[in-house]
Amino acid sequence: MGRRRRKRARPRLVPKRKLPTVFQCPSCGATAVSVSVTKGKEKKAIVTCANCGLRGEYEYNPYLHPVDYFSKFLDDFEAGKLVTVEKPSSGEEDEEEVG
Repeated sequence: MGRRRRKRARPRLVPKRKLPTVFQCPSCGATAVSVSVTKGKEKKAIVTCANCGLRGEYEYNPYLHPVDYFSKFLDDFEAGKLVTVEKPSSGEEDEEEVG
């Protein structure tokens, strides 16, 4: 007489960790910094905050990830090399009231 057959335990699937794509701005604190890569005649990686307009441009390197460009962005911010770009207003212009 044999004994009961034991059920085999299935291995648990552990999801792979992904690198972040949206980062926190060092200037305004909003989670609105994104990295975009333009692949044209001149390849560039542009790091921009959608909230305050802080922006940095870097040469594209195929071995670097968006996280690496963000770390360069932070280093430049700490060094004071970055400039805030003013966004155009959404139709609201400063008009003087007459009267």
